[in-house]
Amino acid sequence: MDRINKVKYYREKFDLTQKKLGELAGVTSDYISQIERGRIPGMETAKKLAEIFNTTIDDLFFKDKQNLKFNKHQSA
Repeated sequence: MDRINKVKYYREKFDLTQKKLGELAGVTSDYISQIERGRIPGMETAKKLAEIFNTTIDDLFFKDKQNLKFNKHQSA
């Protein structure tokens, strides 16, 4: 699941509109839309989104299949 889908996935899982998520994160709904389409947010916004979804910045923006495969090789 890529960055775009991960933020949208959590937003929908938490039953939030882009407007409501933007209010909670202190940004506009347009900015949330841009993040869902691939824009990488600033650190403060990324931290706030991770807090809202009770997850990590890594999970939201960096954890992907390639990283998981690499991590499996490292722990072996």
